[in-house]
Amino acid sequence: MWLLVQVARGSKYFDPDSRVDNRVLICDSGELMISGRSSGDGAYRFEARRGTENFSFADFKGLAPGASLNEEFNALARQLDAVGAPPKA
Repeated sequence: MWLLVQVARGSKYFDPDSRVDNRVLICDSGELMISGRSSGDGAYRFEARRGTENFSFADFKGLAPGASLNEEFNALARQLDAVGAPPKA
């Protein structure tokens, strides 16, 4: 089962520049987590992490400063049937 959760301010995982409102997807049956990450060159990516291994599977290049990727992250949460995912509009 996947859970869509909000990262608390003050957590080491909190990102003040998050383009997905500091939300992450956590799999309760494994050590897998999906989050949005800045790649440092103005691009953003969705990344799956398990332990110390990272897997990038969606890249968003050329985004305007401050552009949101909430809809894309919500769509991913719905595809995974995550608990806490917003209903399709």
